[in-house]
Amino acid sequence: MALNHEEKDEISTNILHDLSQTAYACSSLIPISGGTANFVFRGIHRDGTIIIKHSTNFASCNRDFPLDISRCIFEESMLNYLQDLPISLVKTPRLLLFDQVAYTQVHEDFSDSIDLKAVIFSGSLSHSVAKFIGYNLGTWTRSFHTWASTRTLYAEQNEPMRKLKYLITYGSFIEVLERFPEVLGTHKATLEEIEARSTKELQTLADDGLQDWGVIHGDFWSGNVLVSQSHKNNEPGLFIVDWELAHFGHRSYDLGQMIGDLYERKYFRDAEPAMWIIQALIDGYGPIDDDMAFRIAIHTGVHLICWCIRGPAKDTPERMSGIIRIGMNFMLKAWEKDKEWFQDTILASLFN
Repeated sequence: MALNHEEKDEISTNILHDLSQTAYACSSLIPISGGTANFVFRGIHRDGTIIIKHSTNFASCNRDFPLDISRCIFEESMLNYLQDLPISLVKTPRLLLFDQVAYTQVHEDFSDSIDLKAVIFSGSLSHSVAKFIGYNLGTWTRSFHTWASTRTLYAEQNEPMRKLKYLITYGSFIEVLERFPEVLGTHKATLEEIEARSTKELQTLADDGLQDWGVIHGDFWSGNVLVSQSHKNNEPGLFIVDWELAHFGHRSYDLGQMIGDLYERKYFRDAEPAMWIIQALIDGYGPIDDDMAFRIAIHTGVHLICWCIRGPAKDTPERMSGIIRIGMNFMLKAWEKDKEWFQDTILASLFN
């Protein structure tokens, strides 16, 4: 159950009062929609606007869904570490203030930007700009993964969000498939092997020294990529936000989630720019070995299975089962290491 208007107003009032004692006092707060975990506002400050992110021990969209409040502490740590990333066209927010008592963060506001999801659906995204966005997201993601592998980051200890991520992906996909028995068919035993590997890997530690493991963003999708609206030479600035799910995991999880999310835009809304971004993203990330490619394919499949059933039905039952089948086939063929099968799919370039 969501909070009522009076309860939401009380949160806003308390935030305004707390900020009034700081350099980030605001005259008003404007709620920002789209998030489900935290209460997020755009604050009107004397020097412009700022983003205020307030965390509670439950999801902002549902008070009955508990969330470990330590997530905001891990995000604060990540935002500070990320300022050491090499300078590029892709940026992350500066943390301006963190109130550890109220669990409230103040971030810089990229006010001249909208999220990538909205850009894809705008109808004005050209092929060249889509390729620019995808390629730079790919190169940045590779740079971030490489950078994170050379540092000891506090987010390695973010076990609550790591377990939550598992719960809503590998811990759920078989249950989802069981709602589509005509799709699941006789494949449950093989899929349980994939689930078992992922369950075992929850015990993997940062000091195990395994290839392709490290701190990942953890919630890498088009809603957490902001794109500047004013730019020169068709080269918009890009901003990666929402770092509270950063945790120790396999790097394929970031890439698989983004590819799966973008493909959903194509499948349900016929948004062709999403496909341009996928191909450029893969190109930008650069060379990977077969194991990484198959891992990305598996996670793309998990995303397609688990995310498309969240919220209201996105299409007819036939179309829903269609994308579930695509996701399951990605998983099965990657588990079988069938490179040839992928040559006629959206993931072909992972193997080229």
